[in-house]
Amino acid sequence: MLGTAVLAAGLIVSPAAAAPAAADTDPSVFTRKRAMTAGDCRISPGATWTLDPDGTARLDAKVSSTSGDDAWLMWTYLLDEDGAVLGQIRVAGGSSTKFVKNLPNAYWTYRWRAKGQFDRDLFDLVGWIRLSRHC
Repeated sequence: MLGTAVLAAGLIVSPAAAAPAAADTDPSVFTRKRAMTAGDCRISPGATWTLDPDGTARLDAKVSSTSGDDAWLMWTYLLDEDGAVLGQIRVAGGSSTKFVKNLPNAYWTYRWRAKGQFDRDLFDLVGWIRLSRHC
């Protein structure tokens, strides 16, 4: 799977139908087009998940909160082209599927870079990503 995808309303859509994959080693990049909120927390537009064929995943996002001592909690689901759940991205080196970014100061924007992992056999099946969140 190749290219950049767009996330809207909690779903990231793959561009697979628009462009053929160039090689099995190309990552799939899923980008959130709009802001997403939960309670006092916000993830800015442009947040991306990059999935590699070897089962590694990388998050790059900016998050903030209107109150101090918050935390952005996020779970990432991998879906096939029809929206069926394939699995979840786990925190790298562990079995937890809950990604956490502490937001200690109100109105500060924090850069969030996290590493994850998923079943590499699912790579070619991923068509969408769905995010679940809590603050």
